Amino acid sequence: MTTSPHNTSTPVVEYEVIVNSSRLSDVLSPLLKARVIAIDTETTGLDPLSDRIRLIQIAVPNYPVVIIELAAISSCELSPLKQLLNNNAVKVFQNGKFDWQVLEIAGLRPKGPFFDVMLASQVLHSGLKKDRDLKSLALEFLGIKLDKTLQSSDFGGKLTNSQLEYAALDAFILLKLRARLISKLRSAGLLETAQIEFEAMPAVAQMELNGMLLDAEQWHLVSEELNENKQTALAELVKAGLKPAPSAQLSLFPEMAEIVNPRSSVQVLSALAALNIPIKSTSKSELIPLASQYPIIQLLLNYRKLASLCSNFAEALPKHIHPITGRIHPSYRQCGARSGRFSCNKPNLQNIPRNCTAKGMRTCFIAAPGYQIIKADYSQIELRIVAEISGDRRMLNAYSKGEDLHTLTASLITGKLLEEVTAEDRRIAKSVNFGLIYGMGAAKLQAYAEEKYDVILTLEEAKEFRSRFFQAYAGVKRWHDRIGKTVYVKDIKQIRTIGGRRRRWAKKPRLSELLNHPVQGTSADMLKVAIARLFKLLPKTGAKLIGVVHDEILLECPQTTLKRTTRILKKVMVEAGELYLQQVPVEVEVKISSFWA
Repeated sequence: MTTSPHNTSTPVVEYEVIVNSSRLSDVLSPLLKARVIAIDTETTGLDPLSDRIRLIQIAVPNYPVVIIELAAISSCELSPLKQLLNNNAVKVFQNGKFDWQVLEIAGLRPKGPFFDVMLASQVLHSGLKKDRDLKSLALEFLGIKLDKTLQSSDFGGKLTNSQLEYAALDAFILLKLRARLISKLRSAGLLETAQIEFEAMPAVAQMELNGMLLDAEQWHLVSEELNENKQTALAELVKAGLKPAPSAQLSLFPEMAEIVNPRSSVQVLSALAALNIPIKSTSKSELIPLASQYPIIQLLLNYRKLASLCSNFAEALPKHIHPITGRIHPSYRQCGARSGRFSCNKPNLQNIPRNCTAKGMRTCFIAAPGYQIIKADYSQIELRIVAEISGDRRMLNAYSKGEDLHTLTASLITGKLLEEVTAEDRRIAKSVNFGLIYGMGAAKLQAYAEEKYDVILTLEEAKEFRSRFFQAYAGVKRWHDRIGKTVYVKDIKQIRTIGGRRRRWAKKPRLSELLNHPVQGTSADMLKVAIARLFKLLPKTGAKLIGVVHDEILLECPQTTLKRTTRILKKVMVEAGELYLQQVPVEVEVKISSFWA
């Protein structure tokens, strides 16, 4: 038995290191009675697919921390550990997604229920700028200063006493953090929201391990097309007159006289000034309102969009193909957005555009041989949530009759009969619906329509459509007014979803943020409930969760179980939605293909 040294702010932690199987059963047997178990791991690196676990630290109340030297014990002798990890005790983690992944790869998948102190703190402080690492949480909630300098030390070689003490303390502190966070969550009415996150955690961890398969050859063709389109757009810019303004410096380099870097703010501003275009900035918010008046501005926006796609996706994505699996394994952050929505990076597959080339980037993400991709979307879920929250009679009536709200809005803002609405009208209405439910002004609606839907509106059109929208949906206008009065008059700096997920602000919030959270946060709650339930059901079908995009779930499914899996997926998503929507029917659209499209 060893005791870690301590200073004035670090607790004393007793621990025992297990380096052989004969001691493992004796030490772990008393822990089987514990109702709460804190688990931490130390690994040789941060890639669950290629790095390995060196230590597993286990802490229970009133017992020394157990540190298991995993490499010293044969996998066939780990049954006492597996028994502990699969009992009914609450398993406490910090960033449990990573620990779950490395344990899964090691054949030691832990069984829930789970508690993740990082996720708990994110739920508690959603909207506020707070660090979520263990050191910050220990200081904030316990007043304990942790020394994390050994976090980046080499856990692959011979371990020092300092490393063992560090490892023991990390597990020990989780028990205290859980107790404090439960109290805080209960006081804030956020225990149920936190539980949604805990139950979704293993589904997210497995989703990352599953990854997505990229057709590298097809991707190369799409990338070539994108680059050709970018060069064409650049040529059109030069032809339209985007050239450097005359200067003495350029005269020294005549070969540069016809070249402007369209991504350089300084050069572009100078070139536009030479064309007598009044502009002070090259930001999108400045450029988009001028696009209809000056065609060269639209050409510049087109070029920048293509250039961004080339650098952020066409060139970058193949670099993320994992050398072991041959698949792309992005990182999903459960509470990456303040609303509670997922965010994604390394790479950001949620931002893969649908239609940027003739074939589209998404068609390059394919199913493995013998499998198909099932894509399921909540149909117009944000608008359905708005109808539920606002109680707008026209919206509620439309959804109860199974009408398409985009077509209805197109009719209402253009004055056309429903049967006269064109595909372009509907696309305009889509930008209006999704823009104005969050309170956009006319100028922002104009920019949003162009950026998201390639819809070009004049400022006058945006103003007119905005006015007609709120005349048509008076209940939405009353909801906006009610939120504004409640928050701005009473100076309340928080708001909640239908299920109670909270977002807070340190300063006076914008109305658009106050409107956004109840809608997108409720959508996030639905999706997380759905994937948590799917995690328990999919093993029976052989299907794998491979991605989520806001209101969309992607599965890779054996062809032999497609019908059964599709029924399960749709049923689970509808039932998750019905937990929150009482007045509006929940609809899920399902498509099956050999690729993501």
